[in-house]
Order: sequence, then structure tokens, then C-alpha cells
Amino acid sequence: MAVAIEVYRGAGDWPGAEIREPLLGESLEAALARGRAELDANAHGWERVSLEIDYRTDLALGDLIEVDDPLQGAAWRGCVVGIAHRVQEGAPTTTLNVRRPIT
Repeated sequence: MAVAIEVYRGAGDWPGAEIREPLLGESLEAALARGRAELDANAHGWERVSLEIDYRTDLALGDLIEVDDPLQGAAWRGCVVGIAHRVQEGAPTTTLNVRRPIT
């Protein structure tokens, strides 16, 4: 028997699509962790921001970064969801796609 996760949206008053993960098996701990991950992923609205920075090789997908750009206001944090490197006119650059919560 597999564990099914019941989902309620909004203020908990309307049902969402049930989560069925056959790989969870009967593990309650795994089901709770999967439910927490779903809550974390959908608790806030998200926006994607594209940043072009100097060439960097020390960043990876999933890294949490802090961006301090005076033109954008206060510093903010986000998760790297895309990385591209480019050489243009002899100067290498890195473009980051960052997912950050809407505040």
C-alpha cells in the first residue's frame, strides 16, 4: 500500500490535486518530507530574474545566492535554476537565471 498525500489549497478550504508518489512506499517520514517540499515550493509566488555577471565557475544549479544590487533596492536571496556561459568580444560572462520569492 502506498501513502497518498491529500492537498488543500488557499486557507485550507479547497482541495488540490492529490500527490501520489509510488516510490514513497509506506514510509510516513518520506511522505511528510514530500509534503513539506510541496509546501516550500508553493508557499510563495516566484519570479525568475536573469543576471549577467563576470565569469564564475563556482556556482551550480540549486545554489542559494544573495544579490546586492543598489539599483534593485535591498539585497535579496534566490535559487540558481539556470547557468549559461558566454564569450563576447574576448570577455567571458556568466548569465544566471535565479528564482526568487515575490515580496
